[in-house]
Amino acid sequence: MPHKLIALLIFAFYVFTAHAQEVFRGSFVMSFEFPSSQGKSEPPFLWNIDGSKMAMEIQDEMKNKGVSKRVLFDPADSSWVMSISYNKVKQATRIHAAAMFRDSITHELPVVKKTRLTKMISGYPCRLYKMESSLYSAECWFTGAIEFDIGNICKLLQHCGMMSAMVGKGDWFYREQKKGMILEVKSTSKKSGESYTMLISSLEQNAVNPALFSLDGFKISEIPEGQNCAPILEK
Repeated sequence: MPHKLIALLIFAFYVFTAHAQEVFRGSFVMSFEFPSSQGKSEPPFLWNIDGSKMAMEIQDEMKNKGVSKRVLFDPADSSWVMSISYNKVKQATRIHAAAMFRDSITHELPVVKKTRLTKMISGYPCRLYKMESSLYSAECWFTGAIEFDIGNICKLLQHCGMMSAMVGKGDWFYREQKKGMILEVKSTSKKSGESYTMLISSLEQNAVNPALFSLDGFKISEIPEGQNCAPILEK
């Protein structure tokens, strides 16, 4: 066997085994990009993951002006909290919605096909998987070095009404993912030809910002499941 080929095989083995798989705890930026013909792309989301709890902050032009808009997800009590803060003004709404954390609707699961194509994303070796259903096709770049279900986040965004119109233009996230992590997806509608690309960037292991999970000083409006509103409560 030629020496160059041996060296290439050794390099490939090193790259794909350099990262032992571990459950993800840390932060990353999730962005959705559209072709210019489909309009303006949405602002990116900064996610912090700490066990089952997740905090998301919208990184838009208001963030640059000191306005923080966050959503906290806590599957332990089936709640999500939308908050906004600017200087001393801190308002939040906690919604209890057990249905948000389960998917009771039957969906067609896309067929998955593994390819030989590989590339590095954020320092992690990824392999291309193609997914296809009767409505959509998707190209998903998947790493086996981290364990986190990005598809679950997309389901949460659908249930809480955020980005639902956009995220709903695809079905790649309905495929059950037990191991690994998807770092990039291009989803295309077979009917309209419209597409979007979901990207994961600025991925940092064990970089969790506790301030994003804190609701200290917020006036919180509690909305029990099945009700529309409630008095503002002091935390």
